[in-house]
Amino acid sequence: MIQTLFRQIGLLILLLAMQVLVFNHIHICGYATPMICVYFLLIMPLSTARWAKLFWGFGIGLVQDMFANTPGMMAATLTFVALAQPRLLTLTGGIDDEDEKEEDTTPSIAKLGVFPFLRYAFCGVLLQCTLFYLLETFSFFSISDTLINISGSTAFSLLIIWLIESIRSNYMRK
Repeated sequence: MIQTLFRQIGLLILLLAMQVLVFNHIHICGYATPMICVYFLLIMPLSTARWAKLFWGFGIGLVQDMFANTPGMMAATLTFVALAQPRLLTLTGGIDDEDEKEEDTTPSIAKLGVFPFLRYAFCGVLLQCTLFYLLETFSFFSISDTLINISGSTAFSLLIIWLIESIRSNYMRK
């Protein structure tokens, strides 16, 4: 239990450090910026209390907001993703309602398989990027730029999350 908690906190610190120090400064063609901290919320066990998921989502978003100068936008989007995480997992076919009752159901490539996990992660990342860029623009005048930002950031973020999850699932098997 304690070892799992330390692993999760270590992963969170690593993700936040990578986001703040590296990924916030990457803008491919001025549009695609990876947002990988949503990964921490996507792999939270289903047995985690809803208030804890909301707390972690808000806290992670708030830390990112402080370093990226995006007042409240990441906190809002990550809190919403934390709220939607169990439903996303059920809707994308990653888990059945009977499996949801298990205490230690943690979404991963090892448990779900590659394609169900990627479908689940895609929906979570797309939701987060869509909310973030709609809050950032807060208008529909530059809808083409907003759609390019959403699609580019979603694709780039999903690629990085897939790489991290592949490494993590291989590490957990050993």
